[in-house]
Amino acid sequence: MRRRLLFRSATAAGAAVLAVIGLAAPSATADPVTISPVITGLSSPRGLTFDGLGSLYVAQAGAWSPTPLTHTGAVTKYDFGTFTTAWTTGFATLSQAEHGPEVLGVGGISALGAGCMKNSNGQRNGCQVQAITNESTDGLAALGLPGMSTAGRLYRLDGATGATTVLADVGDQQYAWTSAHHDLAPADFPDSNPYGVLVTRTPGSDTIRTFVVDAGANTVGEVRRDGTVRQIAYIPNDPVADATPTCVAMGPDGMLYVGTLDLVFNLFVPGGPARSHVWRVDPDSSYPTAPTVWASGLTTVTACTFDRWGNFWAAEMFAPNAAGAPGDVVRIPFDQPTQQTRFGTGSLPLPGGIAQGPDGAMYVTVGSANPAPGSGAVMRLATS
Repeated sequence: MRRRLLFRSATAAGAAVLAVIGLAAPSATADPVTISPVITGLSSPRGLTFDGLGSLYVAQAGAWSPTPLTHTGAVTKYDFGTFTTAWTTGFATLSQAEHGPEVLGVGGISALGAGCMKNSNGQRNGCQVQAITNESTDGLAALGLPGMSTAGRLYRLDGATGATTVLADVGDQQYAWTSAHHDLAPADFPDSNPYGVLVTRTPGSDTIRTFVVDAGANTVGEVRRDGTVRQIAYIPNDPVADATPTCVAMGPDGMLYVGTLDLVFNLFVPGGPARSHVWRVDPDSSYPTAPTVWASGLTTVTACTFDRWGNFWAAEMFAPNAAGAPGDVVRIPFDQPTQQTRFGTGSLPLPGGIAQGPDGAMYVTVGSANPAPGSGAVMRLATS
């Protein structure tokens, strides 16, 4: 069975899955919170990020279609405050029905720099907006879906215009790596599904580094300037199935923190949920150096970030909600990883991305695994 995300996509279907297995919602005491929509009408919104000027970028995987390959995906830049569209760049969408309707396309996105209002041909450290697309061309061809040349690519988008430049063919490199390391997961490899991306600037220098997590290969990698991928770490599987790393964030200590989905272990095996982990990874290490567990007890992590105060935040796509659709976000103090406060249960269905805005509030994409056109949104979450 392929090691992709297996979202069981529609909101109603996700709620039904949780109801069938009889999960109880985890207890949590949250601060007073205000949750409000800021952008609606999105199609499978996944990652989102802010640049140094406060502009918001949202990646939409697209709308499900009976036709396998369409072009309903997009990255859209919004002006902060008014959230009006500055530009939209289209991306291919892959629709599948193997595990219920689900879509794959552009997913992770990361930005930094305050020079994102100027045209910037080529590399320019004043503005970096990078997005990753799912799957791999070689992997899809092996499944009888040839010709999707955009799969598994790392793109740079011009901050002023949205024009794209391919930086690396991450998916095919990862697919080849899993072929060479078939013994790590004999039932699943070869496979690749790049999902999360993080662009960082080394403190005190202009050095830009790009990190990618692959939900199919279970890896954390660094994309070099020449487009090759350096394998940093392999995220171990849980006892029954694929761990599925989905996100990467850099902590106050300069280490990488990687969240995992662990969908089967959380939702389909007695004893769940609360079986996902956050792994701590040294960005300067190399495979086979093993990562370490930093936090446990999360449920189906799909996105993560650190806020300006050093708190770790994660979106839990299928966090149980007895009263309705699943999903919430969790906040974890950096120095107390066992202290977990949850927000938005019932108000953040199927969250897929999270980022802190220039106003200090957290912004979350919802409806991320709902394949219905226009069913997704970006929500603002402000605590007091």
